[in-house]
Amino acid sequence: AGAQRVEKWAFWLMTVSMVVITLALTGAGVLQVWLQRMAEEPMSFMDTQDSITFFYWLREAAGVGFLIGLVLYVYSFFAGKATVPAITPAKSVA
Repeated sequence: AGAQRVEKWAFWLMTVSMVVITLALTGAGVLQVWLQRMAEEPMSFMDTQDSITFFYWLREAAGVGFLIGLVLYVYSFFAGKATVPAITPAKSVA
């Protein structure tokens, strides 16, 4: 039961992190295209990169969240294993 709870946490943490990464990179891409190609005065590449640093920090935070979820998932392989006592053979009386 303990391992399954950890696996559920890991699953949702990795899933939410991937959604945030996808949205952050999509937002960064849309803003970059707008600033470089559609604005009245298009910006240079490096100026555009400076303008979208928020999205990259958001992606970094989500990446850390994904890494934590991955570590939890690997940990769940070893967590909560029930220990069964060894069966000792009965002593025979000779």
